[in-house]
Amino acid sequence: MRIHPFTFFQKPFMLFLSILLAGSVLGSSLASAEPQQPSQTVGGILSYEAEASQNTFTGNAGAVDCGFCSGGQKAGNLYGGSTLTFNGIHADKAGIYNMNMFYISGDSRAASISVNGAEKENFSFPKTADWNTIGTYQIQIYLNQGSNTILFDDAGGYSPDFDKMELTFDSAGENGSGPDGSIGDLGKQKKATSYGSITLTEYANGFKVSNPTYELLYNTSTGLSQYNWNGKPVAKGLYSEIQLDRMVASTDYKHHKFYKNQVVPFEDATGKGIKVTVVNEDGGMPSLSQIYYVYEDGPYLLTETVASHHSAISTGNIAPIAMEARGGIDIGSYDDNRVLVVPFDNDAWSRYQAKSMNTGLNNGLYVSSELTAIYDNTSRNGLVIGSVTHDTWKTGIYWSGSNDKLNKLRVYGGFTSSTSTWDTIPHGKITGKQIASPKIMVGFFEDYRTGLEAFGQVNAAIQPPLAFGKDIPEGVPVGWNSWGAYASDLSFDKAVSVSNYFKDHIQNHSFNNEGNIYINLDSYWDNMTDQQLTDLVQLIHSNGQKAGIYYSPFVYWGNNMEQEVEGTNGKYKYGDIVLRDWDGNVLPTLDGAYAVDPTHPGVKQRIDYYMNKFKSKGFEYIKIDFLSHGAMEGKHYDANVETGIQAYNQGMAYVNEVLDGSMFISASIAPLFPSQYAHSRRISCDIDGSIGSTEYQLNNLTYGWWQNGTIYHYTDPDYMHLTKGGSMEGAQSRVHAAAISGTVFLNSDDVTDPTARQYMETLLTNPEVNGLAMKGKAFRPVEGNTGTQAANVFVLDDQGTHYVAVFNYTQNAAQRTVDLVRAGIASEGAASYTVTDVWSGQSQKVSGSSLDVTLKAAESKLYKIVPNP
Repeated sequence: MRIHPFTFFQKPFMLFLSILLAGSVLGSSLASAEPQQPSQTVGGILSYEAEASQNTFTGNAGAVDCGFCSGGQKAGNLYGGSTLTFNGIHADKAGIYNMNMFYISGDSRAASISVNGAEKENFSFPKTADWNTIGTYQIQIYLNQGSNTILFDDAGGYSPDFDKMELTFDSAGENGSGPDGSIGDLGKQKKATSYGSITLTEYANGFKVSNPTYELLYNTSTGLSQYNWNGKPVAKGLYSEIQLDRMVASTDYKHHKFYKNQVVPFEDATGKGIKVTVVNEDGGMPSLSQIYYVYEDGPYLLTETVASHHSAISTGNIAPIAMEARGGIDIGSYDDNRVLVVPFDNDAWSRYQAKSMNTGLNNGLYVSSELTAIYDNTSRNGLVIGSVTHDTWKTGIYWSGSNDKLNKLRVYGGFTSSTSTWDTIPHGKITGKQIASPKIMVGFFEDYRTGLEAFGQVNAAIQPPLAFGKDIPEGVPVGWNSWGAYASDLSFDKAVSVSNYFKDHIQNHSFNNEGNIYINLDSYWDNMTDQQLTDLVQLIHSNGQKAGIYYSPFVYWGNNMEQEVEGTNGKYKYGDIVLRDWDGNVLPTLDGAYAVDPTHPGVKQRIDYYMNKFKSKGFEYIKIDFLSHGAMEGKHYDANVETGIQAYNQGMAYVNEVLDGSMFISASIAPLFPSQYAHSRRISCDIDGSIGSTEYQLNNLTYGWWQNGTIYHYTDPDYMHLTKGGSMEGAQSRVHAAAISGTVFLNSDDVTDPTARQYMETLLTNPEVNGLAMKGKAFRPVEGNTGTQAANVFVLDDQGTHYVAVFNYTQNAAQRTVDLVRAGIASEGAASYTVTDVWSGQSQKVSGSSLDVTLKAAESKLYKIVPNP
């Protein structure tokens, strides 16, 4: 489970590209403060002392003497709700500035930063050598012309001490500069050839491939490509690139060769089409093949880039799609434009972010993990881009934009980040005579939500989710998990009480799935003896239940490198199996645990030891946790494994091999991809049952619902800890959030608590609600413009019957109006519907296109809506 010094939103970071944060155009009232005079101005660098008298401190923060700091002081004690504001920061002109922070931090600490009152962004500052050493951390920010304010707060925990700030103008990042991405004239048309519904048209300077939905245009003179949907350019100025001794773009090559006789018809798991290749060549450089998979049907294509050479080459960064052009991505709709930033995993209470398309330039350069959607929330038109192969690379999607269009886009294998992928070293390099990038899906959809579901379906077609073993029920898992109820205080007696209580009061009142119910032990199951575990499983089975267990295969929770590794008969110590960097140094702990190498035989023997132990005792469900450790970059025992994702694939495949279909596998803290090793995956971090936690979990549903029924059989919303919500309304909202999420439907309350028993017996025994959860279908969000928050209305179309969930995340009463047209329930014009409260069964007739809902504090409603004849 999760113990962190701070709770913060996960933010993208890139080793080769600075993160860009910026202020709002309007600024804050403090932005009008008198300009602060820089302590020095050298070579265009403006330097501002953190402890300067013009700055504002709140809480514990203040100036502290520091003999090794510039000016003899620093800003310190940023903790407990404290802030530091640099006031009167003067910019001669508006634009992007490099902000270099000089800081001191003997351990890794975070800070939330806001420029001119804009939305705060969280950044993790790496540890410095000690508390007497200054480090530097560069961020890019957007400053208004004139006076600006820059706020640092402690991100809910402890922040570094700050010595000073240095600012320089970034002339390369000026708003709207650069070419417009035109691919140029293709020249005279030569010949057109049909391949089913696909037409390939050759020109003097390139070609065009079209199906009924889109066109791919490529200019062999410029080396640029363009994608059109419905006859309009959506993406232009596209090329590929690879990091060799320098970054080499496909447009740098002299020759861009296309041969029609090399067009290959194909049929894969997603459909039929043609494979079109352009080979970029130039002297002794590695050739760079840009490969496009164009389908007869559907609004998407796939693309990859393959580098080849007569001798081995090596790279840790290859981009099949790159673009740097003014308005290069233009979705043709401009009301409420958004770009989705997807977290790498579900650690550290990470959230999805639906960023304004324009914040890429005004508020940041962002990296989304594995996929993104670029869309207008009003029309819902959107471009979906994402990786569909996950055997080698961590894929990042880097972007920035202005004027409701993107000016920069880079989709690349080789993404690492100290605050997203949790890596402390660069992405591993792939070496060989031929190196392939990730394969990328690009599709334009009338509704970006349909596009995200299509993305999930394509991934699932290429790599299906884990099949169920013959003795594992395929339906939604229902039951109880120990963590929320007992955490580290789990005991044999408590688990016995839970099993007996569920038998006597819960499981025979609809809280089961065709008779199946799980009693699952989480972390600290090892508080029990082997005999107690054996006895407990026997009791659980005698109570008509299934038994679940917990394990973290890729971590070491201790710190004794001389400790023998379980299951290895003394052959290996933990110092042998922990993951190290290329210089042999043990990687820093993550979440308080060391990563171990999934390819090491000692790790595999330890997996054998525990998994066979669990199987022999009769456990039928396993939650495997902290899996992201297994995907960290490092030097692996298997010399053929060069990247963290390669190691993760090997380790997870081994877990599957040992379990051999004997258990339902739920992945907990885990990368989104690869996805084929578990039946379900947690879409959020730990949920404590409060309405704030419910909102956080539903943020992950708002932008991650599409995983359910595609790459995973079920999305796991974490347990329902009902008493933590305080009120019955808050507890009911927790049940609703779980029921609409996919779902793994587990309670986690202390059965000896009278209030918990009341809530459980009231909220877990409604046949209609439980039946809806058993459908195993995630609800769609109605809106996707909520930033880092959750939508408050979700809808499920179940073969023409609609279910609607409406939430109030506040502690005040609220009024909601559900637009039935917007929700996809009603068409334009008058209509009549029967709206039934799923809990009470009470129905009302509603005419028109809206439904008014009154909610108490922390309350939610769940409705069934059918049209009247």
